[in-house]
Amino acid sequence: MTGVDMSAAIEARDESDGSADIGGLTSGLPTDRAVAELVAHVARTRDETSARAVYRAGFARLREELVLHPPAALRASDVFEVAARTVRRLAASNLPLGLAVTMHLYPLCALQCVPIPLLSPARLRRAFLLRAIRSRSLIVANAGSERTAGDHAPVAVVPDGDGVRVDGTYEYMSLSSIADVVFFKAPLAGTDSAVLCAADLTGDSVRIGRWKFRGSMRLSDTSAVTFVGHRIPADQCVVVPNGAALRCVSDYQRCWFHLFLAEIHVARLERLHGLWCLARTAEHVAARNEMARLREYSLRLLDEPSSRGSSEALAKTTAAMKLRASLMSQATVAALRERESSVADAGLLRTHANELGYIRSQPTADEKILRSLERVGP
Repeated sequence: MTGVDMSAAIEARDESDGSADIGGLTSGLPTDRAVAELVAHVARTRDETSARAVYRAGFARLREELVLHPPAALRASDVFEVAARTVRRLAASNLPLGLAVTMHLYPLCALQCVPIPLLSPARLRRAFLLRAIRSRSLIVANAGSERTAGDHAPVAVVPDGDGVRVDGTYEYMSLSSIADVVFFKAPLAGTDSAVLCAADLTGDSVRIGRWKFRGSMRLSDTSAVTFVGHRIPADQCVVVPNGAALRCVSDYQRCWFHLFLAEIHVARLERLHGLWCLARTAEHVAARNEMARLREYSLRLLDEPSSRGSSEALAKTTAAMKLRASLMSQATVAALRERESSVADAGLLRTHANELGYIRSQPTADEKILRSLERVGP
């Protein structure tokens, strides 16, 4: 599907599904009905412990209809297309849920596709890990390594036998109630290296905090996760030197996140424009066309990330996509606010508008991308 206009593909799918939109959720397809049921059941459950149980049960039914583990031996662009179909469908119906599943798919896709030298121990270890994730249909989450405002102690990882032991808290982890494994990177104590880990999220040494968000954003299933003397065996961690190699891995993963964020927000914006009868301005049409071209170029670069030039171009292009998706979202928020006094369900409209605001700071803030563009200049 590389080179196909993303917006046109979304519109064609939405026009062909024959579904009726009720309260911002479609009910014509099995996936849409499962999403609607999950949202309704969680919304009716006030106690958080019960709501988490409802969420897990609803997600288990939903995942039977979704491709959550892209097959192996595909080009990176093909891996993205398979995964993107899943999150587009979810995000068009419910953006927080689409974002939650994105937090599973983007690190998994990046792990599968990141270039690793042939016959290296890291490549073999990755193969075993991916095989275990697919064979057991595991759900993965991702915990970023950056600390918010520097007001928390960093996660401590120390050597422990043939593995490592981790202590500390990641403040924001989506899919915290659902994920089986979390990916993270952190400094390895007593060395100049860092460790990339795939940590099991089971047992008394892992503690899941309360949901960070209320209202519709509960469906992102975001919580603080604390490790207390949590041991990770050697076959689930890779030690890498701090520096250029680690930055390349981090930058590559961020490119995937930017791609998925753009994908789910464009899908959601198309649905909201139809639901709330928003005018398709010249700026919106131009932005959609620009996004389609950026997407086509990004997927070409995704298939050739081994050279330094293509890696830098991929990072810049996917950052531009994320920024464009954010600006489109902010324009849609403004258009929704203008409709607020003239619609029957102003509360639902405000909810839809509020959900679009989080992209401005994920995972690279708009201001940071804009500053990088200003440094480049014309």
